[in-house]
Amino acid sequence: MIPPGARAVIWLLCTYPETDEADVRVQAAARLQRELGLPIWIFGSRSAQYPIPVEQTLRDKLVASGVPADAVVCSARLTTAVTLDTSQEAVNVATTARERGIDALVCVSNRLQLVQARALLRRAGLRLILVPTPLRDRRWWYVTFRLVLIPLAMLGIGHRFPPLVLLRRARARLASWPI
Repeated sequence: MIPPGARAVIWLLCTYPETDEADVRVQAAARLQRELGLPIWIFGSRSAQYPIPVEQTLRDKLVASGVPADAVVCSARLTTAVTLDTSQEAVNVATTARERGIDALVCVSNRLQLVQARALLRRAGLRLILVPTPLRDRRWWYVTFRLVLIPLAMLGIGHRFPPLVLLRRARARLASWPI
């Protein structure tokens, strides 16, 4: 799984912490943390303006699942970069990993988001170990946007795609984001 001598972390990708799918991802990350003893990085949507930041909600769920609090690292402790979507999250995680000497990421999410993350990070020089969880979020717009964003990520333009940039800006201004 993880190459000998590699410095690795578990990267929990999750934007919507109130869903059943988020709970499945949290349980998978907690199990991996117990098995591997690696810290869990969360680069959640701090600016999506949930009543409680996404990172904090996920951290609380992980700690309630038995993960030691010091093993859960929120991006606020690692970087000042804002994360509003998977594209920004991948860039921020790759940058932070390089800065901290991390060369392997154990990525936990559903298959659609993992394919997108792998495409976004294909040139980052990081080893990705994908741990897929079931896709339970079947909201039409979630699946549609993922299916559109995956080819853009493979083309290397995902983070600069104009409609995504506009959506990102609009999302930062909303009091809440549609569920």
